[in-house]
Amino acid sequence: MENKALLEKISSGDDEQIAEALRDFKENGDLQAAGTLLDHLRQIKDERLVTTLSNLLADIKDSQFRALLISKLEEAEDERTRSGLLRIVWESALDYSAYLDVFLRLLQDESFLVAFEASTVIENLVHRLSLEQIDRLREAIRHFPEEKEFLVENIREAIDREIADEEM
Repeated sequence: MENKALLEKISSGDDEQIAEALRDFKENGDLQAAGTLLDHLRQIKDERLVTTLSNLLADIKDSQFRALLISKLEEAEDERTRSGLLRIVWESALDYSAYLDVFLRLLQDESFLVAFEASTVIENLVHRLSLEQIDRLREAIRHFPEEKEFLVENIREAIDREIADEEM
């Protein structure tokens, strides 16, 4: 399906057309179509549709999708879009550990909604991090502002669990 046709069906508001577009994307979608969907995600107002699209995008197994998603995340201009893109990251089975610094920056600098999603991403990444990354992460979160301390606490606990598992 062409990206234009995909967007027309997604934007139609008609449940049947949306379902058809999503089925077609799931069967035949490519990275270009995924990029189009990521661009369009911020324009969708129906939360049910946002959830469906997010779940579909989180299921993409193509490792090239990581760079595309991170690029869209860094380009995003509003918190709703950033938090939605971060949700795709933490629901994905792909390894985003190479982008730890991006997530740390979002956790530290962004609003609560984005910081919360970024903390969830980081917490879920801990088991994939190298010892060097864990040390960097531990040092970075040591200096976080007090208002984000409760978000960082879950990351500390995940690090402690990972270290304990490694020692066994």
